[in-house]
Amino acid sequence: MTGPQVSILIPAYNPRFFGEAFASARAQKHPSFEIVVRDDSPGTLIEDCVLAANDPRVRYLRNPERLGFEGNFTQCLRDARGELVKFLNDDDRLREDCVARLAASFAGRPEVRLATSRRRVIDANGALAPDIPATSPLSHVSCVMDGLELGDVVLMNSLNLIGEPSTVMFRRADVDCDAGGVFTWGETTYHCLADLSLWLRLLTLGEAYYGAAALCEYRVHPGQEQRALGIECITERYDLGMQARRAGFLREPAQYRVALSRIDGLAGAWARRPSLSDGERESLSALSRSIAQELARLPS
Repeated sequence: MTGPQVSILIPAYNPRFFGEAFASARAQKHPSFEIVVRDDSPGTLIEDCVLAANDPRVRYLRNPERLGFEGNFTQCLRDARGELVKFLNDDDRLREDCVARLAASFAGRPEVRLATSRRRVIDANGALAPDIPATSPLSHVSCVMDGLELGDVVLMNSLNLIGEPSTVMFRRADVDCDAGGVFTWGETTYHCLADLSLWLRLLTLGEAYYGAAALCEYRVHPGQEQRALGIECITERYDLGMQARRAGFLREPAQYRVALSRIDGLAGAWARRPSLSDGERESLSALSRSIAQELARLPS
């Protein structure tokens, strides 16, 4: 190989936890990797942290104008030189054997298009926190899973059981970022379910490797961008389910019915929130009507 095998891509914006994320990337035991930091922040704290490290494995790139969420992830992927790529959110942490173990899962397995693992939740102080439903282990042993079957499980539970961007590794060649943003699938650009929209695209291509050992730490804190999102976290589920079925997921009507009913239940629970505006409540009502129409078209 003439370049690094793995590119660790950090689409950076918030400096608060960046130092921990960056240090965890530099601490990886894998012998062949690069770190690409693309700085979308308005200040110099991230740049100062990177320059102070003086690490030849790191490429620091500042965006002349803010690219935003999808734009920065997409540009990071375009910057990558490695055969395998791994995003790292600027508030998460990798355990030191993460890259080595996930990269090894691709060796001799051309059918594997996505590698992930158990991840642990940490709080704002970096302390381990209890699992949330989405971080429950998929398996207690490491294994290879059929891509469409794994996608069906995720869609029927309406939970991202695969992981956040920091959890997953994939082949750079499997994602065509010249065709549009990395989180755009079909006619929809996803934000709340951005990572899941990408994982499902990869799962249409082949199998997934799941490592039972925790290799990543996913930080839950009040400043997360997605915590500020509203009902799009519900409406995107419907759009994603429709697109996924067109791509080959949820082939059985019973599976699709379960997935739609799960979304409808979440929409109903969200609609009972007293803080919703009239417009948001009407959007959720419209979503429930669309789901009812879709369910009515399915064979009983």
